[in-house]
Amino acid sequence: MTAENQLPTAQAIADTIQVCAKREKERTTDYQQLFDLAHRSLDAIADPVHKRAAEYEIYNAMLVANATLGNMTQAKQNYDAIVKLGQFPDATGYATLLLATTTSGAVDEAHDALKILDEVKRHGIKPNIFFYNVVIGKLSKGRKIERVLEVYEDMMHQKIRPNAITYGTLISACTRVGSEEMAKSLFKEMVRSPNYQPRHGPHNAMIQFYVRQKKDRAQALSYYEDMLQRRLTPTEHTYTLLIEAFACIQPYDMTEAHRLIQSLKRGPVRASEAHYGALIHAYGVEHGDVSTAESVFQSMRASGITPKGPAYQSLIESLIANNQVSRAVQIRDDLLQSGQSSSAYIENTLIKGHGQEGKIEAAEAIFDAMLDPHGSVPSSPSPKSKAIVKEPSTYQSMVSAYLENGLVPKAYEILVKMRGQHYPELVVKPVEEAIHAAEAKSDDLLTSTTA
Repeated sequence: MTAENQLPTAQAIADTIQVCAKREKERTTDYQQLFDLAHRSLDAIADPVHKRAAEYEIYNAMLVANATLGNMTQAKQNYDAIVKLGQFPDATGYATLLLATTTSGAVDEAHDALKILDEVKRHGIKPNIFFYNVVIGKLSKGRKIERVLEVYEDMMHQKIRPNAITYGTLISACTRVGSEEMAKSLFKEMVRSPNYQPRHGPHNAMIQFYVRQKKDRAQALSYYEDMLQRRLTPTEHTYTLLIEAFACIQPYDMTEAHRLIQSLKRGPVRASEAHYGALIHAYGVEHGDVSTAESVFQSMRASGITPKGPAYQSLIESLIANNQVSRAVQIRDDLLQSGQSSSAYIENTLIKGHGQEGKIEAAEAIFDAMLDPHGSVPSSPSPKSKAIVKEPSTYQSMVSAYLENGLVPKAYEILVKMRGQHYPELVVKPVEEAIHAAEAKSDDLLTSTTA
């Protein structure tokens, strides 16, 4: 159109901007060029009311595009331009902003979701299914099941039909907090809904619940069979869960777990590090058989799979669970020498291991070498943990190491550092309570000894 000197309407340009931002192949689009073209189109509109409405569509589309692409400074400018018009983003705009907002953890993201939900309601913006799914997803990650269900009821009240993504998120929220009956009820409601289209997420969520939380192999396999009946091809994650179902739930069936991995060498889903990692964890942590866990690690390599972290983590956890801390450190060093990086969870496991051995200085060295989410870079970071940012669980690991060695004052110092990172109270409170419990136990022991 532009090559023939025809100017697209502002609405057509706005639609193009949003569509291109949402499609992976088209994200390299020159959005500034489209934005400049949109202004030319706006200048051609004489009616002020029509022009104002077109301006809103353009700024909202650019907000969605910039937030989708992670250009949050520009997205904020687009947001301010919309407010300057006396309006606010639409539901898709708010949902995209919420998706692009990453904070210090699931609890914070849930808080962000509630703030945006409140803002949408205050400004009378009509929510859509995309908006509700994003809000429910954020609340689910923060384990706010009551608010999840409130939002779901509100969605139904607005006569917006849930889709497979909605149900998958709701079911995951229920399984996260162990609400088995509610998860089962929602699953039944989902498969009976008139617009139901089978998706992997809800099935995998139910299988995972019965494998990792409820430890009920029969129930896990029943949802797997239901998946097959609905002609859903199992995903890589499905097979990881199946391997765990046989390898980590008594009575163990290691023959079937190995058979599953062998079957993946010729199927549409190929055996991966995640599958071997599940088997390594089973042998090392569940069965206490480190020798076989290491053999599985080596057989994974022999099969042509290069471990990049998860399998190393499973092996390190296995060694720590069996009091082989020095060997675990060696495995972590092997990971670094292979050109891969460590992770906060691997470092946390090593902190735990050193704490169990009473080697507090070694645990402190790992902790101090890691980066605080909000704070200065360590003066001399260890190359072993360079650029690894502490998670809330890192502070918890260090506190646990101190408490295990009776160093309550040191544990309080870590609590102060943790509060300095501005984590929400729901994240910090369990750490504080663990210190108080250890302190009370120590006082009781001292009193009984004195008596």
